Order: sequence, then structure tokens, then C-alpha cells
Amino acid sequence: MEMKSKKGEVLAIVDIDLFQEENDVDKIIRELKPGMGKGIYIAGEKKISQQTNYEAVKWLKGLDELKEKVPLWEPAFPVNAEFIDIQVYYGFDNLTQAEIDEMTTESERTGKNVVRDLKPNDTVVGVSLVCRKEERTFEFRIFGTTKSRIHVPNVEHHTIENLTIRSNEAVYIGDSDKQQLIWAELGPMFGKALQYEILTECRSRNWLISIADSLA
Repeated sequence: MEMKSKKGEVLAIVDIDLFQEENDVDKIIRELKPGMGKGIYIAGEKKISQQTNYEAVKWLKGLDELKEKVPLWEPAFPVNAEFIDIQVYYGFDNLTQAEIDEMTTESERTGKNVVRDLKPNDTVVGVSLVCRKEERTFEFRIFGTTKSRIHVPNVEHHTIENLTIRSNEAVYIGDSDKQQLIWAELGPMFGKALQYEILTECRSRNWLISIADSLA
């Protein structure tokens, strides 16, 4: 699912995984634990895929110090909300050309997919804040990487709805227990695309939308 700005620019791609028929790459993705990244040379398609599962790490400094860590992000935050906890997600190094060449050679020799570990680094790629507003708690996430996969184990029990949030395309995913709102937008000055997510439990779709509309 491509999520676009009001100008038609693709800002983020969200793959909603409905647990249908798996291919080899899907199986590897499902086995990724938090903090793991894999580079995959797909033999049949003769191409490289890099898949990651970011791990949340507690941020021991304040929000101002975090903003200094990602100066080009220009993130918006919920207004009149209390920030209870902050966690960050660190990224991975991309495969080098030498590693890609080695994987290609091995795949051509064996006819099989080739998988390599990606090396973690100290680049912040995402932020998670546990917030409280109107005596209600929710999780607010921001990602500087704008391609993600959302697992939906039982589509019959979920509502999946396309929306418009802050003039950008968005998707709402929810069931009787958990609700999630995802969209992307550009920073006002540097124009970097950020993916935003609001997650909560036992709240209405409209309440999530009201939180998104309050960002500043």
C-alpha cells in the first residue's frame, strides 16, 4: 500500500501482511527477532532484499536531546500530552558491494537463496513514546524509514480502512482490542518524509484521528 501526499508524492509504503501463502523471503522475515537484520539474495529473482526488525532501546536522555540526534526530521508531537517513556530504534548498515558480489557468486554456484546478517549501527531510525492524554495512554511512533510491514493475523476480525490524515493518505487497522493509525508526511523545511503511527487499546478510531489532528 502506497501512502501519498496531497501532491501525489509517495511518502511511505506499508505492506499489510495477512498471513497468506508464504514465499522464502516471507519465512525469513517472520523469523526475524527484534534487533535482527538480514540481507537476502533471492536466487529466482536475482535481486537483493534487506529486511530488518528494529529493537526498541530505552532512551535515557530527554526529548530535546533526542531532537538534536535527528536534526533533519522536524517531527511533530501530540499537543498537551505527557510523555511517560521514550525508546529509540537503531538501524543497520547496508550490504557493501563486495558482500553483494559474494552473495551473487554463491547463489549462482548453488542455485539457492543466500542470507547474510546486517550489522547494527548507532543511527536512530525510529522513536517510540508512551504518552498520556485525557487520562488515556497511547504509543506514538515516528520512523525515518518509510517502508514497513504490519502483521494482521486474522483479517476477518480486523477493520482496515483508508483515510486522509493531515492532508496525507493513511490507513487505520483495528479490532476489538488494538487500534493503529499509520500515515506519512513531509517536514516543513527540509522535506524529509516521516512515517507516523499511533497505537492504543480499546479506543475508538475517531479518538486516534483526534490525536493525529492535534500534532504540532
